[in-house]
Amino acid sequence: MELIAKSKEKAVLVLTTALIALAGFEVLQSIMRAYELAAYLWASLAVYAALVFMQSFVFDLHIKRAATYQGVANNFLHALKRRFDYMLKWSHWVHYQNYLILPGIVYWSTIVLIFLNPFHDSLKQTWIIISTIALASAFWYLKTIFYEHGSAHPNTRQQIFLVKLYASYVSFAGALGVTRFFGYEAEIFGVTVFCLTFLLVYQALFQHHNVSFETQKFILFISAVLGLVAFAVYIFWNSNYFTGALVITAVYNTAWGLTHHKFMDRDLSRKIVYEYAAVLFLVLVVVFSITNFAERI
Repeated sequence: MELIAKSKEKAVLVLTTALIALAGFEVLQSIMRAYELAAYLWASLAVYAALVFMQSFVFDLHIKRAATYQGVANNFLHALKRRFDYMLKWSHWVHYQNYLILPGIVYWSTIVLIFLNPFHDSLKQTWIIISTIALASAFWYLKTIFYEHGSAHPNTRQQIFLVKLYASYVSFAGALGVTRFFGYEAEIFGVTVFCLTFLLVYQALFQHHNVSFETQKFILFISAVLGLVAFAVYIFWNSNYFTGALVITAVYNTAWGLTHHKFMDRDLSRKIVYEYAAVLFLVLVVVFSITNFAERI
């Protein structure tokens, strides 16, 4: 006897986690609409703790079949104990924490964007829905890694690429909005984007088993470039942090594309560089053409 068929276990777990995220976001946006900041912070931590628990200790339980429901319950408790024993070993946790980065960035960036737009219900619902889908996709990819040891289908890899691109955008937007909201200096925003870029690129290379001294030097280089771009955006951009983040994301996408071709596909050529440069130029032209630089905070 088993409560969930093995073929359906992945879908059920991902759906359950996504529903926890969606319900949590909805509760949080209601709290923020009442502008209860302390309650919003504590509730955000509680929802995140629930998501981390699901991701860390439930996703890979390997519950054995049993003849009775009591046997299933006993096997569940035994599997949960073994999972705790596994995750609480330092070497395992250091390896696993890389898979917490992407969902964490998506989640906390969404929390920041809800905070920055407490009374804009339609905008909040947009972020909530997209972020829930992004988290579900990230969890699905994580479960694929557990089951198939990284041999994900090409469609799944394309899906997780879009999640990473979305994570970069919402994190840059949230960081720019917060630094502007609290009146921090441009250097703070530049350092924040440097750290976010490093985390996003590092965890991507880690999942592809491609972390080395050479790749880490390259990650530091492109993170520094993104930090300088963020510094310039903070100084020259207007009050619309969404379009400002779009500029930084366009540069990030170019940097990540070149990284992917250089260290994973190993087919980086002058033609590919020109193609990414052309796409970047097109995006920048569009964003700059719709931006009113006279509108300053």
